[in-house]
Amino acid sequence: MNNKKLFFYTLIILTMTFSIFLIGFKNKDYDELEELKTTNEELTLKEAIALGLSTAKKWNENAAFYKLTSSDENGGGTRGETGKRYNWNLFFTIPGSEKQLLVGISKGAIDTEQEIIGPKDTIPIKLKDIMLDSPKLLKIVKDRYDLRKGEDWATGYHFTLDTIDNKPTVTVIGIDKNKLFTKVNIDPKKGEITNASHKIPKGGGLISKSLNSITTKILKKGMDINGVSAGLNRLVAWGDQKPRGYSTEQPFIELSNDNGESWSPLNISQNVVKAWFNSENQLYVATDSELVRINKENIIENILTLTTPIELIDYSTNNNISLLTNNYIYTTNDNGENWSKNIVPEPISTLQMSEGGGLIALTQDRKVLIKNGEKWDSIKLPTNYIEPLDIRVIKENLFLILGNELWIYNLKNDSANKLISDIQIAQLIKKRDNLFVVAYDGTLYLINERGDSNQLVANRLTSIDDEIIADVEKTQNGIFIATKPDYIWEKID
Repeated sequence: MNNKKLFFYTLIILTMTFSIFLIGFKNKDYDELEELKTTNEELTLKEAIALGLSTAKKWNENAAFYKLTSSDENGGGTRGETGKRYNWNLFFTIPGSEKQLLVGISKGAIDTEQEIIGPKDTIPIKLKDIMLDSPKLLKIVKDRYDLRKGEDWATGYHFTLDTIDNKPTVTVIGIDKNKLFTKVNIDPKKGEITNASHKIPKGGGLISKSLNSITTKILKKGMDINGVSAGLNRLVAWGDQKPRGYSTEQPFIELSNDNGESWSPLNISQNVVKAWFNSENQLYVATDSELVRINKENIIENILTLTTPIELIDYSTNNNISLLTNNYIYTTNDNGENWSKNIVPEPISTLQMSEGGGLIALTQDRKVLIKNGEKWDSIKLPTNYIEPLDIRVIKENLFLILGNELWIYNLKNDSANKLISDIQIAQLIKKRDNLFVVAYDGTLYLINERGDSNQLVANRLTSIDDEIIADVEKTQNGIFIATKPDYIWEKID
C-alpha cells in the first residue's frame, strides 16, 4: 500500500472515530434511554422519561428533563406494584428560558403536549444521576418501611422525581401498616433513603359548650366528626373513629340520651352522609346509598335505597327532604313516604329545600337556580358583579355569601338585605331554623334577624383554635361543635 492510500485510510478511520466520540459525548445521557423505549402500556419511571424525551426533543432540541410524577388511572393494571404505571406527567425546560413543556403519557403513548411558562432558573436533572429505576427503588423502600399500596385515593404506589435540597430525588408514595399516607425519598443514583414520613391526624372530635360559660368540654377526641344533630333530649354524632385523611376507615354513628355524657352505637356500618331528627323526634340517617328511619326503640326502617351514591342532601323543619344522586334529584314532602324524581338542569354544588317544598340550587358555575313547576329559573341576585360562594335556605329565606358579605334574600317578596358586620365568612352551617357562620379565624357566630327591618346581626358564640369546624348544633343546654382533624407530616425513623 502506497503512502497516499495509507494516509487516506488513516484519515477516514480518524474521522469516523472522532465522529463516534462526538456522537457518544452528545448522547451519553440518552443512549441508555433509547434502549429503554418500549411498547408496553405500563412504563417504569425511566421508560416514561425515554418516551417523553423523544417528544420533547422534537419540540426543542435543547429541551432538558426536570420533573416527573405518576398519576391515578381507572384502567386497572398493577397500579405501581411492579414499579410501573399507566399514567405519567413529565416536565421539560429550555435552560435559561421560561418556555417549558408538559408531556402526558397514558398506556405507553403520548396523550398530552402543552407548552407552559415556568421560572428561568429551573434546574434540569442530569439523566446520568438516575441510575436506578422505579422497580428497584420500590423494592428498597418496601424492604425498609413495609410500604403498602394506597387505597381509595392515590391508589397503589406512586412515584415522583424532582430536585430536593439540590439533589435529584425520587419519592415513593403509599401507605404504612396503619394505613397512614406515607412518602419515602430516595436517591436514584445510589439507592440511599434520605427521608421518610407519614401524615398523622391532629385534633378532631366533638366539643360542647354551655351558653353561660366560656369553657368548653371535649366529648369525643381524636376522631373525624362529620356531623352532629339534636332532637328532643337526644343527640346523634357521626364520622370516622380512625381518621386517615383520604377515606373513611372506621365509620360510626352514635346516639346520646344524656347531653353527650354517654353514647350508644347504632347498628349502621356504612359511611353516614347526614343524620337529623324530624318534627316527631324520629331519627333519619342517610348513608352513601340509603335513607333509613330509626324509632325510639332503635329499630331501623328503610325509606329509600339507591344504586348510586348520595352526593347532596337537605331537609326542612316540616319534613321535606331532597337528595342528589347521579344527575337526579329525589324529593319528598311527607317524611319519605312518597318520592318525586327530577332531572338536574346542570352540575350543582349545593342543594337546598324550603319549607314550601321549593328546590334551590347553586350551580358549579355560581348561578342560583329555583325550580318553578317543571322548569328552573335563575334568581336575580342583590349584586350582579359578585358570584355567590355558598347558599343556605331557612324557611323561605335564602342566605348567600357574596364576596365577604352575607345577604338574606326573601323568596316570597324578592327583598334583600345584608349582614351588619365585618366578619370574614368562611363557612355557613344550617340547623333547622338556626344559621351559623364560621369565620376564617375560627370564631363561631349565630345569625339573627333584627326586627321588622329584616337585617342580620351576628351573635358571637365561641372561638375554636386549631380545629376545623365541620358542623354545629344548638340546644337549650348549649352548643355542640363537630371538628375534623388536621393532618401533619411526621418523620419516620
